[in-house]
Amino acid sequence: MSNYAFAVKWLKAFREDAESICELYAEDFIFEDPILDQHQINDKGDLARIFSLYANKDRTNGLGVHNFRIRGYEGDSRSGLIRWEWTPEDAGFFIGLDVTDKPFFTQGHTFHQYDADGRIVRESSWWDIGAILTAIEYPGVEKPQFAPTPALV
Repeated sequence: MSNYAFAVKWLKAFREDAESICELYAEDFIFEDPILDQHQINDKGDLARIFSLYANKDRTNGLGVHNFRIRGYEGDSRSGLIRWEWTPEDAGFFIGLDVTDKPFFTQGHTFHQYDADGRIVRESSWWDIGAILTAIEYPGVEKPQFAPTPALV
């Protein structure tokens, strides 16, 4: 399987269940998502609890149905960078914020290192929380205004 195909399989696993996602990780792994203050996670039970939100299929429980799409992949058999986009549907709350009827979209990237069997041994994900805060009109966060680029002399 090419690593691009693995990246697609990884994102599709989020539509299945947390256990399907966790099967793609080696027994000895490290996961981090610094945006959510998740560092040095190395237990599959903890990883499954983190990922269970994203595998939710119930549109009525407020957790939302989470849609991921791959935007690109760069890497080889040892490591890769996956660029992705994400949007939830029917979410009521996210990271403690009321997002009811406030659709949002963000982009991010995930770096993976793989073992000889192609399983994830290290993961680090980074994504644009500012896009979410802007979209839900979080108090004090405004859409950035960019000045025109001055002409080069």
